[in-house]
Amino acid sequence: MTPLTINIKCPACGVILRVTNSKNEDEKRFACPKCGKHIVVPFYKLKQDDGETQLDGKPGTQATQIGGTNIDNKSCYLECDGKTYALSIGRNTIGRKAITSNADVQIDTADRFFSREHMVINVRRLPDGGAKVDVSNDKNKNATRVNDLLLEQGDAIVLHDGDIISIGETKLTFHTN
Repeated sequence: MTPLTINIKCPACGVILRVTNSKNEDEKRFACPKCGKHIVVPFYKLKQDDGETQLDGKPGTQATQIGGTNIDNKSCYLECDGKTYALSIGRNTIGRKAITSNADVQIDTADRFFSREHMVINVRRLPDGGAKVDVSNDKNKNATRVNDLLLEQGDAIVLHDGDIISIGETKLTFHTN
């Protein structure tokens, strides 16, 4: 099997790191050589030949790539505090439930760090009938994390079943069914 090599961005200092899964591990754990932050790369969630997601799309910088994955099932949803929020094919604006919110999916939370139009989850249908789902920031100034990886402006991360999206004190779990 060919070793899988990806570039990741350290969530603490932003340095781009090249990580190779030469021993076919399920995950690789290491400390960032620049800042010492402990990093876990879950290789079991990555597939080399299923595409890629650009995490840092700022002009003039090297992009961080993480291998994508296809969702075999046709539907997906978010779970928060026991409630489920269905996602549609296409662009889903996710925000805090409020009278003035224009979000397609409004999460019932009083967390003020969760903006009324906080992030966008894109669900794309693939030719094989599966779907590819990614999350990116929308019109917010508050932090969003996916499995403890900070999502900065211009970033987009492919979501996998069970991924945790953290906004302030609010935790959303992404699911496919």
